[in-house]
Amino acid sequence: RTSRSFRFTARQRTSASRRTCARNVSDEFLSNGYGKVLMSLFRMDNGSVSFGGIKAVRDVSFSVEEGEVFSIIGPNGAGKTTLFNLISRLYDCEGGSLHLGNVDFSTTPAHRIAEIGIARTFQNTELFDHETVLKNLMIGRHVHRRTNLLSEMLFLPSVRRQEVAFRQKVEDVIDLLDLQSYRDQVIANLPYGVRKMVEVARALCIEPTLLLLDELSSGLNPEETEDLAFQIEDINEELGITILMVEHDMNLVSRASNRVKALADGALIAIGTPEEIQNHPEVLRAYLGD
Repeated sequence: RTSRSFRFTARQRTSASRRTCARNVSDEFLSNGYGKVLMSLFRMDNGSVSFGGIKAVRDVSFSVEEGEVFSIIGPNGAGKTTLFNLISRLYDCEGGSLHLGNVDFSTTPAHRIAEIGIARTFQNTELFDHETVLKNLMIGRHVHRRTNLLSEMLFLPSVRRQEVAFRQKVEDVIDLLDLQSYRDQVIANLPYGVRKMVEVARALCIEPTLLLLDELSSGLNPEETEDLAFQIEDINEELGITILMVEHDMNLVSRASNRVKALADGALIAIGTPEEIQNHPEVLRAYLGD
């Protein structure tokens, strides 16, 4: 692993290319019509959900390009996490559709979402607190299991080979996110920031094509947030994983994102580069009022 100072220098060298990529994606988005980005990996068309008559998400449409880091921002109560719950199928869409590539997964049950290539983290970590980091990560490999109960009870050679392959994938993720020193520690004994990264690691063990990060910087100190920006870059560039994240920290959003979508009161108000969104009058009004 490279030192933080070296990685920071590398980050500076790549920031210009990331901004150029963001402009190109934004130009393509505009040139092909609202909500119709060509070659999109993920697409939501007119997604809606309500609770007790309150419309939490209202006819939201957007697309995420393959290889993109796409952020969703908005004031509290804007519907950001609800949107994530729609995408991960914890909530059913009352209207609209969800697409991953050419697959419409609008009615796919939540327990099948990982199998089609979507993994997510949560605002509050959802880990097995009394198991080790290694065991939590191995659980993330369950979608790739190709053996059956009988062969596992007999611990046949195929099971042993699968276990070795799973362990290698997990060790690769541990190395990527610098979790080596925590490998055999129980989750309950870990600092909050480390738990957050373990949850990211477990999601990566699924080998998703789309990774959903729900307010990953929440509860982290400035140094941890700075490291997080590097880790998001590593995940995106080294693993080639498309990232969709909900985030409040605008500094992190600006550093890590190609494009940003702003929500308010469950509705889409703007999509653009981080710079465009930060200066957009409707976004400013949503945060600051008239």
